[in-house]
Amino acid sequence: MVEKLSSNEITRLYKNTCTRKCHGKDVIEKKPRTAAEWESVITRMKAPDRAGITDLHAETITRYLQSHFLSNVPTVLPEKTMKFLKRYLWKSDFGESDLFLDVIYVPREHLRLLPYLGVRKTQPDQKAALFIVYINTHQGSVPPWNLAEMATLHDGNGHTQKATGWEVLYHDGQGHHNQGTLSFPDIDSNKATELEIRMNLPGLGMRTFQWSLPIPPLPEGDSVEH
Repeated sequence: MVEKLSSNEITRLYKNTCTRKCHGKDVIEKKPRTAAEWESVITRMKAPDRAGITDLHAETITRYLQSHFLSNVPTVLPEKTMKFLKRYLWKSDFGESDLFLDVIYVPREHLRLLPYLGVRKTQPDQKAALFIVYINTHQGSVPPWNLAEMATLHDGNGHTQKATGWEVLYHDGQGHHNQGTLSFPDIDSNKATELEIRMNLPGLGMRTFQWSLPIPPLPEGDSVEH
């Protein structure tokens, strides 16, 4: 379906379906979402008692929204927690070579954030150093990387850990959007002064992401529950 429609036709399909049948465009366009969140929204909205659209139309609209109104971090967190996440936990490489990597560190004390970050099942190793990685591209495709083979974690004291696991949580089927968990052996957060992930990506070189330690407690007053 996507290949048969021109860009103008896809835009008209989106507007006729989402901004005329359901609500104004500001509701959609002023609140970007991650690729996985947009797919979830359209899955709900295509029901007969809502927009009532076909699977092919739903897929086309999903791709349009993912392309035009994409957030690099989850949008379902309360406001204070979102500000905290962006200040202390989220790092980005700002899209070198049209491939955007965003990494969110989830300290052991903050594991209750995981459901909001698209991690629905409990992690088997509660002591692992855990990072949520979002990979997005607008023109090319995300390579089928195993990031566990390409990433190392450095603690600021000269200690280096190899990654122990990479689990893909979401991919869009067209190779434009991936999300997964990258894990490392436990770190001594009482001794470490910083964390740095280094990813040696084939054909793209080294990408680095740094966090200062310690990470403060989550802000009080937001309704993020255990």
